[in-house]
Amino acid sequence: MWFNLIAVLVLGVAVAGVTMLVFRAFGRRPPRWLLPIAAGVAMMSYTLYNDYSWFGRTAGALPDSVRVAQSYGQPSPLQPWTYLVAPVNRFVAVGRVVPNPDEPDYRLAEIFVLQRYMPTATVTAVFDCAGGRRADAVDIEGFDEAGEPIGGPWQPLGPDDPLHAVVCDGARTATS
Repeated sequence: MWFNLIAVLVLGVAVAGVTMLVFRAFGRRPPRWLLPIAAGVAMMSYTLYNDYSWFGRTAGALPDSVRVAQSYGQPSPLQPWTYLVAPVNRFVAVGRVVPNPDEPDYRLAEIFVLQRYMPTATVTAVFDCAGGRRADAVDIEGFDEAGEPIGGPWQPLGPDDPLHAVVCDGARTATS
């Protein structure tokens, strides 16, 4: 976040300086209003680019084995234009998915929660694809003889849940 603030300020000063140099090269003085307007337009343009391209740049940098399941945009009262089109500042991605060889309906999945200006959170969860539910592996105390997780509270997932769709898609599973 501090890097972005410094980059915006440096960009504003640089654009104002270049504008002044161009006018000086032609032997003229720039109008008093032009330098602040040029700096402001450049700073606003960079801020908009940076906010609205974060999701594409971050998701594009992920390995091919990681798939984005869901993204979230959030408007901000400090940026009123975000109420028209909110930039994506958080998304959930699914990494490695491993099926249970004894219970083909159960899959163990690595889930990544990426949020702007925050460290990435990683959660390992067990998905019951047939039952439409999931349990975080942190809450599970182990597995019983039938391969059922012990102790974890199951969270129901709807049939249109994006995590369920990505994890339970048969083509996404890995065997190792």
